[in-house]
Amino acid sequence: MFRPRFRTVFIHSFSLSLIFGIVWIHILILSPESFEDIEGRKFNDKVPKDLLDQVAAAIDSGNSFECSEEALNQYIGSIINVRESEEIEKFTKFRGLFVRLLEGGFDLVFVRNILGKTFTSSVRFVMSSTDSGIEIRVKSGRYGMLQVPSGFMNLIRSGIMSVGNVLWVEKKILSRPLLVKLKDGWIRLDPRSRTLPEN
Repeated sequence: MFRPRFRTVFIHSFSLSLIFGIVWIHILILSPESFEDIEGRKFNDKVPKDLLDQVAAAIDSGNSFECSEEALNQYIGSIINVRESEEIEKFTKFRGLFVRLLEGGFDLVFVRNILGKTFTSSVRFVMSSTDSGIEIRVKSGRYGMLQVPSGFMNLIRSGIMSVGNVLWVEKKILSRPLLVKLKDGWIRLDPRSRTLPEN
């Protein structure tokens, strides 16, 4: 008598937990990640269009180059113009692609408006210096407020690849042997020996 009753209660409890879990995941996905902390989201008349030339000149002369998060986002915003496919552009509008510089890594944050509501997706990358240049790999990501491991970021793989194709000149410069240091809000590139101390 008790076993069938226990089984029924267990099945109902499990079903309710599963439903609540699915609802909670959807709530997290539909809740946009906060990106108000990212510097340089709003463009102005000080967009550093020659930033790439400054980087190349510094590296060629053997000097270090430091760039702020604000300057980097201003530069990216001046050269990236994303257009959605014709099938979905009636419902979605691209609002921006922003970089959040962190200690040892960075976030690439995509912001869109879908049917008037803000949606975000982001990828966290880690960077390291190698003898052949800078190595970048995916660590994790977010769909809205839902944090997921790197393997779940395939849904926005095409967007990441598109950004890489647009920034092919920048990628070429970063393929040189460089020492990179990332800290909150700043990135430093040093073309000198990796054995030199970082300030």
